Amino acid sequence: MRDWKSLLKKLGFTEGEAMVYIAALEMGSATVQDIAKKAKVSRVTTYAAIERLVHQGLITTVMKGKRVLYHAEPPKRLIEVVSRHVASIESTLADIKDSVDELSLLQGGEKPAVKVYEGVDALTALQDDILNEKPKTMDLLSNIIATRSLYASEKRKTFLKKEAPKHSPTIRFVGILPEDGGVWTGPVPLKISLDKNKYNFAADITIYNDKVALSVLRGKQYMVLIESKDLSDAMRALFDQIKK
Repeated sequence: MRDWKSLLKKLGFTEGEAMVYIAALEMGSATVQDIAKKAKVSRVTTYAAIERLVHQGLITTVMKGKRVLYHAEPPKRLIEVVSRHVASIESTLADIKDSVDELSLLQGGEKPAVKVYEGVDALTALQDDILNEKPKTMDLLSNIIATRSLYASEKRKTFLKKEAPKHSPTIRFVGILPEDGGVWTGPVPLKISLDKNKYNFAADITIYNDKVALSVLRGKQYMVLIESKDLSDAMRALFDQIKK
């Protein structure tokens, strides 16, 4: 014979509820005391189980004289109970699917790592991190004229010499180029060359791996290096929208 207690527990019944329902089903109409004795559970457990089973429509009350008896409904009623339960779960699942993106915004986790570098060593710190990260791709918004005016060609050549043998990232570049058509590193796939007479920013934004570097190249130089996949993905999405 099938283990109905285990099956009922799989449907969400507690052990006490399963035993009380089976006992009531076997006894027909019976008192709480008799059901508790048949189910081999305490009266407290029996009362709690009966209350929930009545709420589910699996047990009904019968008055016999002054006594209150409890009667288990036919097992086919279980199909209705399970069907309601499944429908409720499906409805809840649909609600979760509709709201999962909103719920994801509440997710905790590690905060983005933020480092700040100041002075003439700011760009050197960025170059060292790029060499360490070895990115396959980089997105760059920059004023190369400002970069060249601040950092001597010797420093740039030193960086390029270290970078070239190790990797050659694909660079998507948007920015202000020197009039001689010079580039930051090697043959860069230029997306947009900005008019230096129209745009006068002395800064650059570098996106590589899960990092975004924000550099100010005028006045007090500094660079903010942020490690955040969400932020780097967002910034990279902007470059994706720029037509080649």
